[in-house]
Amino acid sequence: MTVTNGYTDVVEIREHYADSNNVLTAGIIERAIESASRWIDRHCGRSFYLETATSVGVYRPDDPYVAWVDDIATTTGLVVKTDPTGDYTWSQTWTIDVDFHLEPRNASRVGTGTTVQPYAYWRIVAVGSKRFPVHQYRDTLQVTAKFGWSSVPDEVQQACVLRTASLIDRKNSPNGIAGFGEYGSVRISRQDPDVLALLHPYVRMNIGAV
Repeated sequence: MTVTNGYTDVVEIREHYADSNNVLTAGIIERAIESASRWIDRHCGRSFYLETATSVGVYRPDDPYVAWVDDIATTTGLVVKTDPTGDYTWSQTWTIDVDFHLEPRNASRVGTGTTVQPYAYWRIVAVGSKRFPVHQYRDTLQVTAKFGWSSVPDEVQQACVLRTASLIDRKNSPNGIAGFGEYGSVRISRQDPDVLALLHPYVRMNIGAV
């Protein structure tokens, strides 16, 4: 199969296993990578791959000054509109750095050397005269953007390697038993604490997206 938006690849998994002779088949590895990558998305409540084209998201702000949205990877192609009249025509277009700022601020700052660290924006803050219309039952904010992250964070990539390896190892561990030691059976944990620790900083709460 072909992996779509995976957070690791076959080469890296072979390196993890020191599998220089290609004992593991590509199909087994790819299925595990795909499953691990989508599990990470669900666990974190966000996707870390960069969309290839812009798409549209609609949201229901509960604060006239701050709106939480899906991760935005770049300001290229970004369009922010609101619907102050309730007719879903999205008649009010906002201008970046005039009507709103993206947060976290300085998300795209340069890290060590000249390398830009992986980043995304997930808050829109009103800074001009416009305000987000707040309505209990109606979406009032529309965002057109390339959603996702600028690149995959190292912690997410490493978590995907560990999760992928765990899925591969289960084929040799019936009922989750990896083997037997001094104190009986040794089981493969369903929740790897190292994976959870790597992903913990990237888990986010649900937002008002449709």
